[in-house]
Amino acid sequence: MPAIPPDPDLHARLAAWVAAGLLDRGQAERIEAAEQGRTSWTSERAPSAHVPSAADRGGRGSLVVEALGYLGAAMTVVAGFLAVHRLWPDIPAGAQATFAAVAAAALGGAATVVSAAAQPSLVRLRSTLWLLSTACLAAFAGVLAGRVGDFSPQITVLAAAGTATAYATLLWLREPLPLQHLAVFASAAVMTGAAIACVGDDVPLWAPGSGVWLLSAAWAVAAHHDRVPPRGTGYLVAAIGLLVSAQMTLELPVGHVLALATVGGLLTAGVVLRRVWLLALGAYGTVQTVPQTAERYLPGSFAAPLSVLMVGVVLLMLALVLAKWSKRTGPRRPPGGARTAG
Repeated sequence: MPAIPPDPDLHARLAAWVAAGLLDRGQAERIEAAEQGRTSWTSERAPSAHVPSAADRGGRGSLVVEALGYLGAAMTVVAGFLAVHRLWPDIPAGAQATFAAVAAAALGGAATVVSAAAQPSLVRLRSTLWLLSTACLAAFAGVLAGRVGDFSPQITVLAAAGTATAYATLLWLREPLPLQHLAVFASAAVMTGAAIACVGDDVPLWAPGSGVWLLSAAWAVAAHHDRVPPRGTGYLVAAIGLLVSAQMTLELPVGHVLALATVGGLLTAGVVLRRVWLLALGAYGTVQTVPQTAERYLPGSFAAPLSVLMVGVVLLMLALVLAKWSKRTGPRRPPGGARTAG
């Protein structure tokens, strides 16, 4: 490595300090030598600022691959369905089922191509392709049951949801990603409701709703104990399932109690777990449920708008209390004034 030349500005300053009597010549020479050695060491250790790392190049490349994969998958599915229905308006059931099966296999195969990639963008792409493949497979099973097998709508939905549940569960066990978690829960919830609806011809809406509510409650407990990872996704899908299924039971008087208890539980869970989106879902459920209950039991009065007003005031007070609580229990600096890492 070539020697580092001396710094002329430093040499001039040291010479002036020696002339002024602040330093002797030996001290000045030692300071200049030390500064020259430090500059040489720093130049050896400093990386080049103009050469991008392989990780940076790979990160930018993976984002491009992810974007192209999303666009290609969306265009393939949408354009394929539109082209088939435009070119073949009276498409037979067998051809429609074949097309759905080919789409499911193609999307699953495309996900397998990037299955060994570990970049976050490619993981998201793989998860999206698996989700689209699951939807196409559910369509294939639905066409077979409904158009080929000529089964009832309840049996058709049950067949499609059951097939999607099995396939999504295999993918989720292979890699527990949020979209696969969502696919498993959604298909399992539809399968549960369809199975209850298959009991008879005139099954009331509250019966499937009760079954989906029980499934959602059990899912929330399992997510809390890390049985259905990731935990945050489990909380989210369970909360949405609880709200939707509780609305399905409002034709019964006990359904209103169940719906009010559900939104109360979501608000409580949001406070205890400190998750804002749980509070938001609980507030949305409250605004939906309270006016419906007031309108049913106090029709033609000011109960509905008054209840919404009271709910808004309570939610505002809750937000203020949580804001003060977060200030008191927020992260504190360690002794000595040092900041925590990160």
